[in-house]
Amino acid sequence: MRDYKKYTQANRDAWNEAMPYHQKSNVDKWDLAFSEKNFSVIKEPELSLIDSMDIQGQSIAHVCCNNGVELMSLKNMGAGECVGFDISDEAIQEAQGRADKMGIDCTFVQTDVYEISEKYHGSFDIVYISIGCLGWMPAIQRFFGKVAALLNENGELFIHESHPFSEMLPSDDLEDMDPMKIIEPYFKQDPYVDNDGIDYVGKTTYKSKTMYWFVWTLSDILMGIIENGMKVRHFSEYPDDISTLHGKNQETGPDIPLSYILIAEKE
Repeated sequence: MRDYKKYTQANRDAWNEAMPYHQKSNVDKWDLAFSEKNFSVIKEPELSLIDSMDIQGQSIAHVCCNNGVELMSLKNMGAGECVGFDISDEAIQEAQGRADKMGIDCTFVQTDVYEISEKYHGSFDIVYISIGCLGWMPAIQRFFGKVAALLNENGELFIHESHPFSEMLPSDDLEDMDPMKIIEPYFKQDPYVDNDGIDYVGKTTYKSKTMYWFVWTLSDILMGIIENGMKVRHFSEYPDDISTLHGKNQETGPDIPLSYILIAEKE
């Protein structure tokens, strides 16, 4: 088993370093957006599936919530208790500050996902996971064990993520490369180690603290869910890039799987 703390602490430091760059580009944007009553960033195809879950009054945990805009959107859509968890101190500070300023009743907690307090176990109707979460997790089975623990008896998991297939293709910053050429393995055991920064918002270039990115196959993800006592009831794939990294792959065509939505229920 990997020493997960080595990786999560490094990623925490890297995200705390990156968040001020993100905030420089989009703090005013999000403040203005959420000043509008009932504003939501949730769009199709996610929207219809979330609506089908009837989230009115339901308690939701957003794991890897970043700056909280999805969770605040779900609250504006009628959710009940909303708690966001993220490892980045800077992200949590931004999220809680905006929620308080806009009067949106969400709670944000800084924590390593693997160390979310047991007081939250069995507390949520829905655990929500959005783009850019799973790749930061050094132990996927253990991660889904924590997700299952957070859910109540009839709880559901909702994931809207980048498709693992996209990890094999060049990202948009590799300008001189054929966007449809496979350049990375699908089955990769060791993490990518990176110091190139993660300001995908403002596109600032800087030498960053070391961070680790893990590639999980669909079978890793599905078996992590199944073996932690959850049953997949919906799975759909889309040719839409939701990562900001694979726009060229989408534009070039032909249609390839770049994102997916999965819903599972606790058995």
